[in-house]
Amino acid sequence: MKILIALVLIFYMSVNVRSQFTPTGFPNNVLSSSSPWNTPIGSTPTVEPLSSQMMLKVKNAMISESYNPNLYLHYFQWTAPLHNINTANPVNRITVIQSQGEGFHETVDPLNTKKITNLPVDFSFKPDPMNDGHMIVFDTNLKVFHEFSRFKWINSTHANATRYDTFAYNVDGTYPAFVSGTRWWMKGVRGSGAPFIAGLIRWDEIQRGELNHALAVGSLVNRMKSSTSSSWSYELCSPVSSRTDGWVVGADTIMEGQRIQLDPNYDISAFPPKSKLVLQALKTYGGYVVDNSGTFGIYFQNMNTDGVATNSPWYTQLGADLTSLYDVPIDAFRVLSCSNVSTK
Repeated sequence: MKILIALVLIFYMSVNVRSQFTPTGFPNNVLSSSSPWNTPIGSTPTVEPLSSQMMLKVKNAMISESYNPNLYLHYFQWTAPLHNINTANPVNRITVIQSQGEGFHETVDPLNTKKITNLPVDFSFKPDPMNDGHMIVFDTNLKVFHEFSRFKWINSTHANATRYDTFAYNVDGTYPAFVSGTRWWMKGVRGSGAPFIAGLIRWDEIQRGELNHALAVGSLVNRMKSSTSSSWSYELCSPVSSRTDGWVVGADTIMEGQRIQLDPNYDISAFPPKSKLVLQALKTYGGYVVDNSGTFGIYFQNMNTDGVATNSPWYTQLGADLTSLYDVPIDAFRVLSCSNVSTK
């Protein structure tokens, strides 16, 4: 009987472990369950007192750029492809060189060599086609992410990149604000220092009908600081943001790392299934503003790195559904209060 119970337990544990990952070895859930990215907003959040003014500023910026003041989707450019590699097998190893002459952050380049060696990246892997050149590589063997910005191949074993970060799949996904070190502005690959995988809408989860995390949001008018008279130069919402590339001065602007939410009373009943999944996530988990962007938008995994919208599976297979997201007005969003404003 004891042997039978032990066998049952072993079977249960093996099934439970396998269930954490997709058949490709990618995690079903990215980052820890306690991460801000995986924490629901709850029924009584504190709304930012200047929420209406903040969203109006975003809306007016969209209009001034001749965009409809609605939600936009980054899915074929200005986002990131996601590549899997299995280091249990022989793989291509590369050296990444800091192309701007700075060292990478001390956590990955402690000796300030301005290069990272022995990274498992196949020569077939391509970054996003736009200038930011973001790319995510997941090691399905060691269960770690490798993230890059402005990645560009030199040859099959060397590449340039402006930033690089690596972390386990189940970390919290946050860093201290203005993380210690002489190169604090180099931490992470997004403008806010947040991991790119955090909040990225992935193909596998949409196919499963699961979207159980906050979404990454880009905006046009992110805050640098609240007032010209401030004694500090930068202001952000920690811990989601550890740095900021916000450039606007004013208390009526959203900080990077600040959470927004689709109004819980906004009616999504008429939206098609995949769009409804996204909108429900924006109600339940909201989104974190983590980067500057040409529009107010959310980020989908780049499934085609040629920069052609009509070649993307998001368009060819799900376009009839997801295009309805472009009808969601900016007015339907609200900004939640930041409980931990950090300055430098």
